[in-house]
Amino acid sequence: MNVTAIFKSAAMAGILMLSSASALAAPTSFNFTRITSNGAQDVGSQLQMDVYNNTDAAAFLNQSLTNKILFTFANSAQIASNIAEVYFDDSGLLASQTSIFNSLSGFTSFSPVSWTKPNGTLKNVVLPGGNNAVPGFAPTPYFGANVDPGNPNLGVNTSSDLLGILVSLNSGYSFDDVTTALTSGALRIGLHVRSIGAAGNSDSFINNLTPTDTVTGVPLPASAWMFLSGVVGFLGWQRRKTLA
Repeated sequence: MNVTAIFKSAAMAGILMLSSASALAAPTSFNFTRITSNGAQDVGSQLQMDVYNNTDAAAFLNQSLTNKILFTFANSAQIASNIAEVYFDDSGLLASQTSIFNSLSGFTSFSPVSWTKPNGTLKNVVLPGGNNAVPGFAPTPYFGANVDPGNPNLGVNTSSDLLGILVSLNSGYSFDDVTTALTSGALRIGLHVRSIGAAGNSDSFINNLTPTDTVTGVPLPASAWMFLSGVVGFLGWQRRKTLA
């Protein structure tokens, strides 16, 4: 095999490497917009929600979803703050909330929102300030999570914390339907964040409609890109030499 053929083979291997890497898509990520203004500091840009399908959850979190959708919540915490409550405002995609994951990363302790009174009737659970949203935020019963009582460190308040909420979908809906609903506002996620900044204020936030450019997946190593660039350059030089 001549040198040109060897490099052509290497280039094809590199292309296949790129194709394999691009096939492993990162989860869809969203930041948040503040809908109340109890304090001077807005932490919406440091709050992040990632939405995982089966493939991505297995690849990045080693979680098997069995045809469910996983929502994760993180806080980069450049400004001190504590995600304490999570609510869903759903237009009919979600069938049930199946699990809360407190051990994906860091340390959190959340339980499902308590939706019933001692006599069994439904509570009027609200996102604080939810009426400021347009339309007003109306939490869907039996979805969401509250930080457990006690130490405020149980919430999502460091960059290592990762809270997960696993849901199943109604028949006929898919992961693509969920991401479409999040970008259209048909499905909204509300956060109540406490202990913001030195003053310790609290505010409420709703996910942005436009996904962020955050890539949670592992990018192709720089060495691979350098190798492929070198191969392309060599092939171009070899072609010019042949034509000369």
